[in-house]
Amino acid sequence: MKKLTTSILLALFSATIFTPNHIEASWLSKTWKKVEKSWNESGTNSDSTKQGSTASNEIHLPQRSDYPSGYSYGYKKDMGLEDVEFTVLGVPFGATMGDIKRSLGTPTYEGTNLRYGGVTFYNGAIKGNIRDRDYVRYISITNRDAITYRGIAVGDSLEQVYKAYGKPTYIFGDNSWFYGRFVWGGDDLFGIKFINDGTKVTEIFIG
Repeated sequence: MKKLTTSILLALFSATIFTPNHIEASWLSKTWKKVEKSWNESGTNSDSTKQGSTASNEIHLPQRSDYPSGYSYGYKKDMGLEDVEFTVLGVPFGATMGDIKRSLGTPTYEGTNLRYGGVTFYNGAIKGNIRDRDYVRYISITNRDAITYRGIAVGDSLEQVYKAYGKPTYIFGDNSWFYGRFVWGGDDLFGIKFINDGTKVTEIFIG
């Protein structure tokens, strides 16, 4: 645009040289000042547009301070996640240890729990209830060997978590983001927890 304007001005300047002397000598300088003013205004508007665009795209992530330190006893909050959200490596939550081995093969480690690389399936033994010991109680992911149903892995940013899941159901004192269901003061806590360093996910708990 500037090149085109400059060419026009040069042409006008040449024409001015060969025109009668009664034309004002200051015409070119006045015109040039108008063009410069137009350029400056154009540049200012462009910068403002860029700054406005950046500001509108900025994501304000939820903070621990956005949530109360506690609720009244028995207070219930539920995000309403479907069962498929708790599937890891194709294994549905609540599968037996036998189901897991048949699906994933020989584990990296087998003891009370089953580990496949950075993914550990913990059995359901709770309060000595023998009949629950063969079922997955919760799952932990410590590296990028697995992702959640919505595609989040260890190492991803909290911004990615926010885009995939929205505002957390709750943010705990250690800044971990929790999505799911809880009853305050009780044992009912079920969902997905993203432990983080304030910027990126460092571990994921499901169950």
